[in-house]
Amino acid sequence: MAVLSGTLQTYDRVGNREDIEDTIYNISPKETPFVSLVGTTKVSATKHDWQTDTLRLPAANSKVEGEEFAFATKPTSIRVGNYTQIVSDTLIVSDTQEVVDKAGRSSEIGYQIAKMGTELKKDIEFSCVSNAASSAGSSSTGRVSGGYPAWITSATATNTLRGAAGTVGGFNSGTGVVDAAGDGSQRAFTKTLLDVAISTCYNNGGNPTTVMVSPYNKQVFSTFMSNANVATQRYVTPKKGQTTIVAAADVYQSDFGELAVVPNRVMGTSAATARNVLVIDPDYVARGVLRAMSTEKLAKTGDGEKRAIVTEFTLVMKNEAASTIIADTFGLTASS
Repeated sequence: MAVLSGTLQTYDRVGNREDIEDTIYNISPKETPFVSLVGTTKVSATKHDWQTDTLRLPAANSKVEGEEFAFATKPTSIRVGNYTQIVSDTLIVSDTQEVVDKAGRSSEIGYQIAKMGTELKKDIEFSCVSNAASSAGSSSTGRVSGGYPAWITSATATNTLRGAAGTVGGFNSGTGVVDAAGDGSQRAFTKTLLDVAISTCYNNGGNPTTVMVSPYNKQVFSTFMSNANVATQRYVTPKKGQTTIVAAADVYQSDFGELAVVPNRVMGTSAATARNVLVIDPDYVARGVLRAMSTEKLAKTGDGEKRAIVTEFTLVMKNEAASTIIADTFGLTASS
């Protein structure tokens, strides 16, 4: 029907109050599965070193009664290390913005600091799961902590867990840095590859408990239950009067123990991280902390407040042979 002449409408009225919820909805994921899985250890210098060693292989050992002892030179331990990496972010908020009445937060500074802290934690997560070479840095470039995929060498010495033409990285005793691995041809993530990776860790002395994957490879893992070696799948489970089709799997019962299969969104943010499957023994991985995350109030030079959040860390691969990596898998899409 027609609107009567003279009807007052919202379109031309002055003074109607706005309606805005007092909540800010942020859908961005906050999880950092890798950093949450591994422990922390205190470091006290920008270059953190540690030693690794192994036992010799068992052998027949039978000596003649009364014979003289023979002495062999024992191999020395191996010294390795990683550099600390500074991670930071800054903020400046005008004094006016801080005091005006705001929706969704009482303090602009407090809200932004909380948000920045989460973002920096994800930056650390990204560093740890990236195939990044370490670097000592200089007066003009920042130090870089070598990432997990770059560290792995022992378990991939024959490239059995890398795509064709893939090359290992690892700690370089000559240069004192961790070299990045070289990408190989991408191939499917399979149950066979996972079994080889787990058995390799076990044979090296590790006891991996976690398989960390990109979201895409988590879906691939769930299809392992359709493998020809497994009985017919698609379990239908009654639950509270409903029928549930189970099409996912979160735990892998291997020949060498049970492993949790954990999706990591950070590993799915780039082709470089998504192509790797990490098989982790968390007892031999840690995040070294030189400076814990802290908020610094910077000098006031104008009509605003300045803040900086800073932390300094390094990835400590206590013995990389305890863990491994299945590299060069399809990570984003089946044809990526």
